[in-house]
Amino acid sequence: MKKQRTAAFILAGAMLLGLTGCGNNKAKSYSKYVELGQYKGIEYTKTVEEVTEEDVQSRLDSFVEGLSETEEVKDRPVQDGDIVNIDFVGTMDGEEFDGGSAEGQDLTIGSGQFIDGFETGLINHTIGEEVSLDLKFPDPYENDPEKAGKDVNFKVTINSISVKTTPELTDALVKDNTDYDTIDAYKESIREEMKTSNEESAEQQAQSDIFNKVVANCKITGYDEAEVKKCVDDEFNSFKQTAETYANYGYSYEDVLKSNGFETEEDLKKGITTYVKEYLNQKMVLYCIADKEGIKVTSEETDKMVQEYMDMYQVKTKEEVYDYLGDDYFEVRVLSEKVMEFLKENAVLVDSTEADSEAGSSEDAEDTSEASTEADSDAEDTSEASTEEDSETSEESSEE
Repeated sequence: MKKQRTAAFILAGAMLLGLTGCGNNKAKSYSKYVELGQYKGIEYTKTVEEVTEEDVQSRLDSFVEGLSETEEVKDRPVQDGDIVNIDFVGTMDGEEFDGGSAEGQDLTIGSGQFIDGFETGLINHTIGEEVSLDLKFPDPYENDPEKAGKDVNFKVTINSISVKTTPELTDALVKDNTDYDTIDAYKESIREEMKTSNEESAEQQAQSDIFNKVVANCKITGYDEAEVKKCVDDEFNSFKQTAETYANYGYSYEDVLKSNGFETEEDLKKGITTYVKEYLNQKMVLYCIADKEGIKVTSEETDKMVQEYMDMYQVKTKEEVYDYLGDDYFEVRVLSEKVMEFLKENAVLVDSTEADSEAGSSEDAEDTSEASTEADSDAEDTSEASTEEDSETSEESSEE
Protein backbone atom coordinates (compact mmCIF):
# COMPACT_ATOMS: atom_id res chain seq x y z
CA MET A 1 0.00 0.00 0.00
CA LYS A 2 1.24 3.45 -0.83
CA LYS A 3 2.29 5.69 1.96
CA GLN A 4 0.35 8.88 1.68
CA ARG A 5 1.67 12.35 2.28
CA THR A 6 -0.19 15.56 1.58
CA ALA A 7 2.37 17.24 -0.69
CA ALA A 8 0.90 20.50 -1.90
CA PHE A 9 3.40 22.07 -4.23
CA ILE A 10 3.11 25.52 -5.68
CA LEU A 11 3.09 26.22 -9.39
CA ALA A 12 4.51 29.75 -9.53
CA GLY A 13 2.66 30.54 -6.34
CA ALA A 14 -0.65 29.15 -7.58
CA MET A 15 -2.21 26.25 -5.77
CA LEU A 16 -1.32 23.47 -8.19
CA LEU A 17 -1.56 20.73 -5.62
CA GLY A 18 0.63 17.68 -5.98
CA LEU A 19 -1.68 15.28 -4.21
CA THR A 20 -0.11 11.87 -3.76
CA GLY A 21 -1.45 8.70 -5.28
CA CYS A 22 -4.10 10.32 -7.48
CA GLY A 23 -3.40 8.29 -10.58
CA ASN A 24 -1.67 9.09 -13.86
CA ASN A 25 -4.42 10.63 -15.96
CA LYS A 26 -3.47 12.37 -19.20
CA ALA A 27 -4.92 15.04 -21.44
CA LYS A 28 -7.24 12.76 -23.40
CA SER A 29 -9.14 11.71 -20.31
CA TYR A 30 -9.30 15.31 -19.08
CA SER A 31 -10.28 17.00 -22.34
CA LYS A 32 -13.94 15.98 -22.03
CA TYR A 33 -14.17 17.99 -18.81
CA VAL A 34 -12.21 21.09 -19.91
CA GLU A 35 -13.01 23.81 -22.39
CA LEU A 36 -9.88 25.91 -22.66
CA GLY A 37 -10.29 29.67 -22.62
CA GLN A 38 -7.70 32.36 -23.31
CA TYR A 39 -4.27 31.34 -22.09
CA LYS A 40 -2.06 33.47 -24.34
CA GLY A 41 -1.72 37.21 -23.96
CA ILE A 42 -2.66 37.17 -20.28
CA GLU A 43 -1.97 40.55 -18.73
CA TYR A 44 -0.12 40.65 -15.43
CA THR A 45 1.72 43.00 -13.11
CA LYS A 46 4.95 42.49 -11.25
CA THR A 47 5.80 44.28 -8.03
CA VAL A 48 9.19 43.84 -6.39
CA GLU A 49 9.24 44.94 -2.76
CA GLU A 50 11.97 47.38 -1.83
CA VAL A 51 14.56 46.27 0.72
CA THR A 52 14.50 48.82 3.54
CA GLU A 53 17.07 49.61 6.19
CA GLU A 54 14.61 48.23 8.73
CA ASP A 55 14.58 44.90 6.85
CA VAL A 56 18.38 44.70 6.91
CA GLN A 57 18.54 45.70 10.57
CA SER A 58 16.01 43.03 11.47
CA ARG A 59 18.25 40.40 9.87
CA LEU A 60 21.27 41.79 11.74
CA ASP A 61 19.32 41.64 15.00
CA SER A 62 18.42 38.01 14.33
CA PHE A 63 22.07 37.24 13.58
CA VAL A 64 23.20 38.70 16.90
CA GLU A 65 20.32 37.06 18.77
CA GLY A 66 21.36 33.70 17.35
CA LEU A 67 24.78 34.11 18.98
CA SER A 68 23.30 34.71 22.42
CA GLU A 69 24.41 32.44 25.24
CA THR A 70 22.31 31.26 28.15
CA GLU A 71 23.90 30.61 31.52
CA GLU A 72 22.23 29.12 34.57
CA VAL A 73 22.44 31.06 37.85
CA LYS A 74 21.90 29.55 41.30
CA ASP A 75 22.99 32.19 43.78
CA ARG A 76 20.10 34.65 43.61
CA PRO A 77 16.32 34.91 43.25
CA VAL A 78 14.40 35.57 40.04
CA GLN A 79 14.82 38.98 38.43
CA ASP A 80 13.06 40.73 35.57
CA GLY A 81 14.44 39.45 32.25
CA ASP A 82 15.47 36.05 33.61
CA ILE A 83 14.52 32.81 31.92
CA VAL A 84 12.90 30.50 34.45
CA ASN A 85 12.04 26.86 34.01
CA ILE A 86 8.85 26.09 35.88
CA ASP A 87 6.19 23.52 36.69
CA PHE A 88 2.73 24.91 37.37
CA VAL A 89 -0.77 23.73 38.16
CA GLY A 90 -3.78 25.98 37.60
CA THR A 91 -7.06 25.60 39.46
CA MET A 92 -10.43 27.35 39.33
CA ASP A 93 -12.79 26.86 42.25
CA GLY A 94 -10.34 24.27 43.56
CA GLU A 95 -10.46 22.17 40.38
CA GLU A 96 -7.70 21.78 37.77
CA PHE A 97 -8.73 22.79 34.26
CA ASP A 98 -7.60 21.75 30.79
CA GLY A 99 -4.54 23.59 29.58
CA GLY A 100 -3.83 25.14 32.96
CA SER A 101 -0.87 22.98 33.91
CA ALA A 102 2.57 22.22 32.51
CA GLU A 103 5.96 20.84 33.50
CA GLY A 104 9.43 21.97 32.51
CA GLN A 105 8.27 25.10 30.72
CA ASP A 106 10.67 27.94 30.00
CA LEU A 107 9.34 31.45 30.60
CA THR A 108 11.09 34.79 30.15
CA ILE A 109 10.09 37.14 32.94
CA GLY A 110 8.71 40.32 31.42
CA SER A 111 7.79 38.75 28.09
CA GLY A 112 4.07 39.14 28.72
CA GLN A 113 3.52 35.54 27.69
CA PHE A 114 1.35 34.78 30.72
CA ILE A 115 -1.56 36.65 32.25
CA ASP A 116 -0.95 39.73 34.37
CA GLY A 117 0.64 38.95 37.70
CA PHE A 118 2.02 35.54 36.78
CA GLU A 119 5.49 36.63 35.70
CA THR A 120 5.94 39.47 38.17
CA GLY A 121 4.72 37.15 40.90
CA LEU A 122 7.83 34.98 40.47
CA ILE A 123 10.28 37.85 40.95
CA ASN A 124 12.37 37.59 44.17
CA HIS A 125 11.57 33.88 44.57
CA THR A 126 14.27 31.22 44.48
CA ILE A 127 14.99 27.85 42.87
CA GLY A 128 12.95 25.01 44.40
CA GLU A 129 10.42 27.38 45.91
CA GLU A 130 6.70 26.81 45.30
CA VAL A 131 4.85 30.05 44.68
CA SER A 132 1.08 30.40 45.00
CA LEU A 133 -0.41 33.05 42.70
CA ASP A 134 -4.00 34.21 43.09
CA LEU A 135 -4.82 35.90 39.81
CA LYS A 136 -7.70 36.82 37.54
CA PHE A 137 -8.10 36.12 33.84
CA PRO A 138 -8.35 39.27 31.75
CA ASP A 139 -11.72 40.41 30.47
CA PRO A 140 -12.12 40.05 27.56
CA TYR A 141 -9.92 36.95 27.18
CA GLU A 142 -9.66 35.93 23.54
CA ASN A 143 -7.79 32.68 24.24
CA ASP A 144 -10.78 31.31 26.14
CA PRO A 145 -13.78 33.67 26.49
CA GLU A 146 -15.42 31.39 29.08
CA LYS A 147 -12.61 32.13 31.53
CA ALA A 148 -12.73 35.90 31.04
CA GLY A 149 -12.68 37.79 34.37
CA LYS A 150 -12.66 34.61 36.48
CA ASP A 151 -10.41 33.97 39.49
CA VAL A 152 -7.62 31.45 39.10
CA ASN A 153 -4.82 30.08 41.28
CA PHE A 154 -1.48 28.87 39.98
CA LYS A 155 0.95 26.89 42.10
CA VAL A 156 4.35 27.35 40.48
CA THR A 157 7.60 25.53 41.24
CA ILE A 158 10.78 27.23 40.05
CA ASN A 159 13.15 24.57 38.68
CA SER A 160 15.97 26.79 37.43
CA ILE A 161 16.96 30.37 36.64
CA SER A 162 19.00 31.39 33.60
CA VAL A 163 20.18 34.62 32.02
CA LYS A 164 20.75 35.25 28.34
CA THR A 165 23.71 37.33 27.21
CA THR A 166 23.57 38.87 23.74
CA PRO A 167 26.90 39.93 22.20
CA GLU A 168 27.57 43.37 20.75
CA LEU A 169 27.57 43.64 16.96
CA THR A 170 31.17 44.37 15.95
CA ASP A 171 33.41 43.76 12.94
CA ALA A 172 35.17 41.06 14.96
CA LEU A 173 31.88 39.29 15.68
CA VAL A 174 30.97 39.38 11.99
CA LYS A 175 34.40 38.11 10.92
CA ASP A 176 34.30 35.23 13.41
CA ASN A 177 30.82 34.08 12.44
CA THR A 178 30.34 34.89 8.75
CA ASP A 179 32.27 34.98 5.48
CA TYR A 180 32.62 38.76 5.78
CA ASP A 181 35.16 40.95 7.55
CA THR A 182 33.07 43.96 8.46
CA ILE A 183 29.54 44.91 9.47
CA ASP A 184 29.13 46.99 6.30
CA ALA A 185 30.16 44.12 4.04
CA TYR A 186 27.80 41.76 5.84
CA LYS A 187 24.96 44.30 5.62
CA GLU A 188 25.49 44.62 1.88
CA SER A 189 25.37 40.83 1.47
CA ILE A 190 22.10 40.74 3.42
CA ARG A 191 20.67 43.52 1.24
CA GLU A 192 21.61 41.71 -1.98
CA GLU A 193 20.24 38.42 -0.68
CA MET A 194 16.95 40.07 0.25
CA LYS A 195 16.75 41.81 -3.13
CA THR A 196 17.13 38.47 -4.86
CA SER A 197 14.51 36.93 -2.59
CA ASN A 198 12.08 39.77 -3.26
CA GLU A 199 12.62 39.49 -7.00
CA GLU A 200 11.97 35.74 -6.85
CA SER A 201 8.84 36.30 -4.79
CA ALA A 202 7.59 38.88 -7.29
CA GLU A 203 8.26 36.48 -10.14
CA GLN A 204 6.45 33.71 -8.33
CA GLN A 205 3.47 35.94 -7.62
CA ALA A 206 3.35 37.09 -11.23
CA GLN A 207 3.31 33.51 -12.45
CA SER A 208 0.64 32.68 -9.89
CA ASP A 209 -1.54 35.51 -11.18
CA ILE A 210 -1.09 34.36 -14.77
CA PHE A 211 -1.99 30.77 -14.03
CA ASN A 212 -4.97 31.69 -11.88
CA LYS A 213 -6.33 33.82 -14.72
CA VAL A 214 -5.77 30.99 -17.18
CA VAL A 215 -7.71 28.54 -15.02
CA ALA A 216 -10.48 31.11 -14.45
CA ASN A 217 -10.79 31.54 -18.23
CA CYS A 218 -11.43 27.81 -18.69
CA LYS A 219 -14.77 26.09 -18.33
CA ILE A 220 -14.70 22.98 -16.13
CA THR A 221 -17.75 20.83 -16.72
CA GLY A 222 -17.02 17.86 -14.47
CA TYR A 223 -14.54 15.43 -12.99
CA ASP A 224 -13.62 11.80 -13.13
CA GLU A 225 -15.54 10.79 -10.02
CA ALA A 226 -13.32 7.75 -9.44
CA GLU A 227 -10.27 10.00 -9.38
CA VAL A 228 -11.98 12.47 -7.05
CA LYS A 229 -12.93 9.66 -4.68
CA LYS A 230 -9.44 8.18 -4.68
CA CYS A 231 -7.82 11.56 -4.02
CA VAL A 232 -10.29 12.39 -1.25
CA ASP A 233 -9.84 8.98 0.38
CA ASP A 234 -6.05 9.24 0.16
CA GLU A 235 -6.00 12.71 1.69
CA PHE A 236 -8.45 11.71 4.41
CA ASN A 237 -6.36 8.67 5.33
CA SER A 238 -3.24 10.84 5.32
CA PHE A 239 -4.91 13.27 7.72
CA LYS A 240 -5.90 10.45 10.07
CA GLN A 241 -2.36 9.08 10.04
CA THR A 242 -1.08 12.52 10.94
CA ALA A 243 -3.64 12.82 13.73
CA GLU A 244 -2.42 9.50 15.13
CA THR A 245 1.13 10.83 15.40
CA TYR A 246 -0.16 13.84 17.36
CA ALA A 247 -1.85 11.46 19.79
CA ASN A 248 1.65 10.63 21.06
CA TYR A 249 1.87 14.23 22.27
CA GLY A 250 -1.46 14.21 24.05
CA TYR A 251 -3.68 15.62 21.29
CA SER A 252 -7.00 13.98 20.56
CA TYR A 253 -8.40 13.52 17.06
CA GLU A 254 -10.86 16.32 17.82
CA ASP A 255 -7.96 18.60 18.85
CA VAL A 256 -6.23 18.03 15.51
CA LEU A 257 -9.47 18.62 13.61
CA LYS A 258 -10.04 21.95 15.35
CA SER A 259 -6.43 23.07 14.98
CA ASN A 260 -6.88 22.64 11.22
CA GLY A 261 -10.13 24.59 11.18
CA PHE A 262 -12.65 21.74 11.17
CA GLU A 263 -15.36 21.20 13.76
CA THR A 264 -16.31 17.69 12.64
CA GLU A 265 -14.99 14.89 10.46
CA GLU A 266 -17.75 15.70 7.97
CA ASP A 267 -16.40 19.25 7.72
CA LEU A 268 -12.96 17.78 7.09
CA LYS A 269 -14.21 15.61 4.23
CA LYS A 270 -16.00 18.57 2.66
CA GLY A 271 -12.83 20.64 2.93
CA ILE A 272 -10.73 17.88 1.38
CA THR A 273 -13.22 17.49 -1.47
CA THR A 274 -13.03 21.20 -2.25
CA TYR A 275 -9.24 21.02 -2.04
CA VAL A 276 -9.10 18.04 -4.40
CA LYS A 277 -11.37 19.66 -7.00
CA GLU A 278 -9.27 22.82 -6.98
CA TYR A 279 -6.23 20.66 -7.57
CA LEU A 280 -7.94 18.80 -10.39
CA ASN A 281 -9.07 22.04 -12.03
CA GLN A 282 -5.45 23.07 -12.29
CA LYS A 283 -4.11 19.67 -13.22
CA MET A 284 -6.65 19.17 -16.00
CA VAL A 285 -5.97 22.63 -17.46
CA LEU A 286 -2.24 21.97 -17.21
CA TYR A 287 -2.46 18.74 -19.22
CA CYS A 288 -4.88 20.16 -21.78
CA ILE A 289 -2.64 23.17 -22.52
CA ALA A 290 0.39 20.90 -22.73
CA ASP A 291 -1.43 18.63 -25.18
CA LYS A 292 -2.58 21.53 -27.38
CA GLU A 293 0.88 23.13 -27.47
CA GLY A 294 2.83 19.90 -27.82
CA ILE A 295 4.61 20.29 -24.49
CA LYS A 296 5.93 16.94 -23.32
CA VAL A 297 7.82 15.47 -20.37
CA THR A 298 10.59 12.96 -20.91
CA SER A 299 11.58 10.13 -18.62
CA GLU A 300 15.07 11.67 -18.41
CA GLU A 301 13.59 14.86 -16.97
CA THR A 302 11.53 13.08 -14.33
CA ASP A 303 14.39 10.72 -13.50
CA LYS A 304 16.64 13.72 -12.89
CA MET A 305 14.14 15.25 -10.49
CA VAL A 306 13.63 11.92 -8.72
CA GLN A 307 17.40 11.56 -8.29
CA GLU A 308 17.62 15.07 -6.84
CA TYR A 309 14.90 14.14 -4.38
CA MET A 310 16.70 10.91 -3.47
CA ASP A 311 19.97 12.77 -2.90
CA MET A 312 18.30 15.46 -0.80
CA TYR A 313 16.37 13.09 1.45
CA GLN A 314 18.78 10.14 1.29
CA VAL A 315 16.21 7.76 -0.18
CA LYS A 316 17.76 4.57 -1.50
CA THR A 317 15.46 3.53 -4.35
CA LYS A 318 13.10 5.16 -6.86
CA GLU A 319 10.43 2.71 -5.82
CA GLU A 320 10.43 4.20 -2.32
CA VAL A 321 10.04 7.69 -3.76
CA TYR A 322 7.12 6.79 -6.00
CA ASP A 323 5.53 4.73 -3.26
CA TYR A 324 5.66 7.76 -0.99
CA LEU A 325 4.71 10.53 -3.41
CA GLY A 326 2.58 8.78 -6.03
CA ASP A 327 3.03 7.76 -9.64
CA ASP A 328 2.68 11.10 -11.41
CA TYR A 329 4.05 13.52 -8.84
CA PHE A 330 7.27 14.32 -10.70
CA GLU A 331 5.64 14.27 -14.10
CA VAL A 332 3.21 16.95 -12.96
CA ARG A 333 6.05 18.97 -11.43
CA VAL A 334 8.14 18.96 -14.61
CA LEU A 335 5.10 19.62 -16.77
CA SER A 336 4.01 22.51 -14.57
CA GLU A 337 7.41 24.17 -14.97
CA LYS A 338 7.31 23.81 -18.74
CA VAL A 339 3.72 25.00 -19.13
CA MET A 340 4.32 27.91 -16.77
CA GLU A 341 7.37 28.97 -18.78
CA PHE A 342 5.23 28.85 -21.93
CA LEU A 343 2.43 30.89 -20.35
CA LYS A 344 4.86 33.48 -19.03
CA GLU A 345 6.56 33.86 -22.40
CA ASN A 346 3.16 34.46 -23.98
CA ALA A 347 1.85 36.80 -21.27
CA VAL A 348 1.89 40.60 -21.36
CA LEU A 349 3.52 42.67 -18.61
CA VAL A 350 1.36 45.75 -18.05
CA ASP A 351 3.01 47.19 -14.94
CA SER A 352 6.15 46.57 -12.92
CA THR A 353 8.00 48.32 -10.11
CA GLU A 354 11.09 46.28 -10.82
CA ALA A 355 12.35 48.94 -13.22
CA ASP A 356 12.47 51.53 -10.43
CA SER A 357 15.35 49.77 -8.77
CA GLU A 358 17.15 48.74 -11.94
CA ALA A 359 16.73 51.64 -14.36
CA GLY A 360 19.09 54.61 -14.28
CA SER A 361 16.34 57.13 -15.02
CA SER A 362 12.58 57.41 -15.27
CA GLU A 363 12.84 57.75 -19.07
CA ASP A 364 14.25 54.27 -19.59
CA ALA A 365 12.41 52.63 -16.67
CA GLU A 366 9.88 50.91 -18.91
CA ASP A 367 12.53 49.41 -21.18
CA THR A 368 14.53 48.21 -18.19
CA SER A 369 11.43 46.63 -16.70
CA GLU A 370 10.79 44.66 -19.84
CA ALA A 371 14.39 43.55 -20.12
CA SER A 372 14.55 42.39 -16.52
CA THR A 373 11.29 40.51 -16.89
CA GLU A 374 12.67 38.63 -19.90
CA ALA A 375 15.80 37.77 -17.95
CA ASP A 376 13.81 36.45 -15.02
CA SER A 377 11.34 34.35 -16.99
CA ASP A 378 13.27 31.10 -16.59
CA ALA A 379 13.34 31.21 -12.79
CA GLU A 380 12.37 27.97 -11.14
CA ASP A 381 9.68 28.78 -8.66
CA THR A 382 8.13 25.41 -7.93
CA SER A 383 8.23 24.64 -4.22
CA GLU A 384 6.66 22.24 -1.77
CA ALA A 385 4.32 23.11 1.02
CA SER A 386 2.83 20.54 3.29
CA THR A 387 -0.83 20.83 4.11
CA GLU A 388 -0.11 18.88 7.25
CA GLU A 389 -0.24 21.88 9.52
CA ASP A 390 2.28 21.97 12.32
CA SER A 391 0.26 24.48 14.32
CA GLU A 392 -0.58 23.26 17.79
CA THR A 393 -3.75 23.93 19.69
CA SER A 394 -3.35 26.61 22.34
CA GLU A 395 -3.37 24.68 25.57
CA GLU A 396 -1.80 27.09 27.95
CA SER A 397 -4.75 28.97 29.24
CA SER A 398 -2.39 31.03 31.34
CA GLU A 399 -0.98 32.60 28.18
CA GLU A 400 -2.23 36.02 27.36
